[in-house]
Amino acid sequence: MNSEKFQEEYKKLNAKQKEAVDAIDDPVMVIAGPGTGKTRILVLRIAKILLSGNGTPASGILCLTFTEAGADEMKRRLREIIGVTAEEIHVHTYHGFAGSIIAEFPEHFPHLSRTKQITEIEAETIVRMLLKEKKFSKLRPAGEPDFYVGKILNTIKEAKREAWTPKAMREFAKKESERIKNDESSLSSRGKTKGMLKGTALERIEKCERTILFSDVYEAYEAKKKEEKKMDFDDLISELLRAFLKDKTLLQILQERFLYILVDEHQDTNDSQNILIRTIADFYDSPNLFVVGDEKQAIFRFQGASVQNFLNFRSIWPKMKEVRLEENFRSHQDILDASFSMIENNYAEGEHKNLRVKLLAKGNEKQRPIDVVTAGNTEASDKYLVEKLREIVVGHPKETVAIILRKNKDVEHILSLLGANGISAQAERGVDMFSHPLGLLYFDLIDYLSHPEKVEALAKTIAGGLWNLSFAQKTLLIRAIRSGNVRDITEESTNIGKLQRDITKAGAITFLVLAGKLSGLDNIAARNPLSAEVWRSIISLAQDLAEQSEIQSPTELIEVLLAHRKSAEKKSLKISIGQPDSRIHVMTAHGSKGLEYDYVFLPYATKEAWLSHRRGTSFVLPREKGDEDEIRDARRLFYVALTRARKHVTILVGLKDNVKKEFSPLRFIEELNAESVAHIDVPAVYENVSAKIAGDSEKAQETEILNYTKSLLLKSGLSVTALNHFVECPSRFFYKSILKLPEAPNPNSEKGNAMHEALSYVWRLESKSEEAIIKNIESSVKAYFNRSLLPLSEKEVAVEELCVNAPKVARALLPLFSIQGKVATEISIKTVYTGRYEKHDIVLPLHGTLDAVVDGEGKTLVFDYKTKEAMSVNAIKGETKNDDGNYFRQLVFYKILLEGAPGYKNKVIEPALVFIKPDSKGRCPIISLPILREDEEKVKKEIQSLVDAVWSGRIVTELCAEPECEWCKLKNLTMS
Repeated sequence: MNSEKFQEEYKKLNAKQKEAVDAIDDPVMVIAGPGTGKTRILVLRIAKILLSGNGTPASGILCLTFTEAGADEMKRRLREIIGVTAEEIHVHTYHGFAGSIIAEFPEHFPHLSRTKQITEIEAETIVRMLLKEKKFSKLRPAGEPDFYVGKILNTIKEAKREAWTPKAMREFAKKESERIKNDESSLSSRGKTKGMLKGTALERIEKCERTILFSDVYEAYEAKKKEEKKMDFDDLISELLRAFLKDKTLLQILQERFLYILVDEHQDTNDSQNILIRTIADFYDSPNLFVVGDEKQAIFRFQGASVQNFLNFRSIWPKMKEVRLEENFRSHQDILDASFSMIENNYAEGEHKNLRVKLLAKGNEKQRPIDVVTAGNTEASDKYLVEKLREIVVGHPKETVAIILRKNKDVEHILSLLGANGISAQAERGVDMFSHPLGLLYFDLIDYLSHPEKVEALAKTIAGGLWNLSFAQKTLLIRAIRSGNVRDITEESTNIGKLQRDITKAGAITFLVLAGKLSGLDNIAARNPLSAEVWRSIISLAQDLAEQSEIQSPTELIEVLLAHRKSAEKKSLKISIGQPDSRIHVMTAHGSKGLEYDYVFLPYATKEAWLSHRRGTSFVLPREKGDEDEIRDARRLFYVALTRARKHVTILVGLKDNVKKEFSPLRFIEELNAESVAHIDVPAVYENVSAKIAGDSEKAQETEILNYTKSLLLKSGLSVTALNHFVECPSRFFYKSILKLPEAPNPNSEKGNAMHEALSYVWRLESKSEEAIIKNIESSVKAYFNRSLLPLSEKEVAVEELCVNAPKVARALLPLFSIQGKVATEISIKTVYTGRYEKHDIVLPLHGTLDAVVDGEGKTLVFDYKTKEAMSVNAIKGETKNDDGNYFRQLVFYKILLEGAPGYKNKVIEPALVFIKPDSKGRCPIISLPILREDEEKVKKEIQSLVDAVWSGRIVTELCAEPECEWCKLKNLTMS
């Protein structure tokens, strides 16, 4: 550990920060407002613990964060201060921590063996099925039987987060109903209903009765999930908490292991997470618990619950030390005074005074009042924003800008506005795949194919650009449709006729993918990343629906898909767009948490945008928001947005929109400290500043594709499969690994998936006898293909082949499953590769899922399964005429991954291929090849070549050497 680095950073702390870092024993609560250096304190406190000499190992420290981004940033900062020791510290999100414990102690969670994550479709299907029971008829309104499905699932999610069991919710609803009936204020005092229950009371009682029914659905839903070996995301924490209650040995192991617990962003933790913290900490009368938070920034919980978090901890540990950080190192005093004046309106006189810390600016930024710009209309507001952004881009090109908005739809508007005015920006955009033009087009296509009488849907597909028709052909065919001559159309487009014939013969998913291909829709999807994402998501949804209901028929799946679209109404996707290196960021206020920028703009600061009407709830909850809670929540969100700024904040209010609808300025603006605000009035303008400017559309398309490719690689990283695609053909890489165009299920890949799953289960068997392995392979293969989306005839052939081979595979692989060591299967490994382009570092995440890793003393064995007969060493290395070397590159890539991953450094790593299709002699060879330093350097050069191709822009136009390459032909078609 680098104690010099620690001392260097420690000297930079102020007295209060040092007090927090030095108090390593007993419970400590730190009130840390925005810009007070809380992450630095957490990191240095961990370093202080390790330097204290009290014998605490790095593995004895648990640090819980609210987001994955927060956990990653914590790990990065820890590595800077304490080096490789940082890898031994347990830094997790709450769900990540629960998942890691379940994975580490599988014998304490035997009921979770083979359990899989439930999909959204599966969850909806279970609820729909339960609601068909007669006793739940009140939850299936006539004409809208799915009305409560989404509401039930959302309430179950909330209940788990707040640790409300079905029993607790049922009892609360019954008590609440009795309370209302016996409450004199529930009785009407006038009119015809005098002495009777008021309408509002009757409505509340009805909601209580509905909640009792909901509790029964909730209970049955959990039982059905358990029966089907499914679990949802929030079950990770619930399962761990249940284990703590029943399994005292597991609880003791964890309580004895974690000597120090640190909690970041405590104000946003929910009840389940708080119970988790308390249960582990409860081992000691005065635990070494360090909690950091700021109630004023609690934007993921409403205020009452957030304040209660702090108060509960203080009541449990009355001697808990409290440290209030009062110095801000981000913003200047005008920003701090204005925002503090506003957030004070969240409290009554004298309420929670210890949590209300007035911050003092300690940075070097020059004071400047917040600009509140009141524009005559939104066009004037937009024009002002564009002009100010141009000033910053030209005059301060290295400074960062955030445009922070309340709603996702405003994010989309701002992105269009900036794009129209030639200003680059980056953002994460939401899109509804059902209403996206490509989604509309595809659903019209399958609607017609399943219902040939719906010629109007066919007309829409023709007008929308499907079938690769000229304008003259389109007008001719639409005229034919109007006159009723549909036969002329199938003669003109042979692909329509082929699809009409194949709908009775092909597999369900195969047909849906084929429909996209033959109609030309996949070519349209390939022209921009957003369309490709929508196309891929439609097929993914179809796969979920087909798997859940075991659908083989294309017409049946189309009916289910169309019905799902009608009931779901909306299906949101998120996609990163814009230039990844742009200094202008567009985001929602929730997305801005934890970030900081030089300049912050808050457009559309109106009552209508920020204080939308609260939707009523369908059920009564043990803790509910009132109107004042909604206002306080919005005020805290606005506070978070304001305090992201280092140098300046501009608030923009447009008083009318382009149809003269009037807006009211957000009430929080009047609450800002008047001395810290400058008001600017801008007259209305009547020019469309959002109109698309003329430009080179081909160049714009290339820019969009390049920005998307860069963003995806920087965010999601590179797998060896993607690298193999790139080495084979840049076009293949782009369409398969970046746009990920949908493909029909393939028998060979499905057989591989089935065997991978089966062998993963073999490692977990208590008895790995030949007989047990055979039985496991056969049962796993059959279970896998029961839910496979292959056509039935292909499934039967695949199952027969794998089950016939099972005895040979079991016999051949007995030595493999006898290897001693700590075994992990389907293990996800991550590291980073730092490349260079034009003197800039390009930090690319690398990732891979390893089939099996056996960790022994000083040596790590890595096994990768291949569902094919054995290859020669030369063939594996690509040194024969018809072999590409992909398998060897995969082994090298896995070694690079492990060498950069925590826990595997300084170990001998031996990757090997396991060929699990028996040869003619019944053998399944395990081939381990020595990997030299030059092999690793070669793969790193290939990664660098990929970086060069993407960052130079060549990836958009570069083709491979194969003249008949289908992917290069597609690129020529879609990029022209």
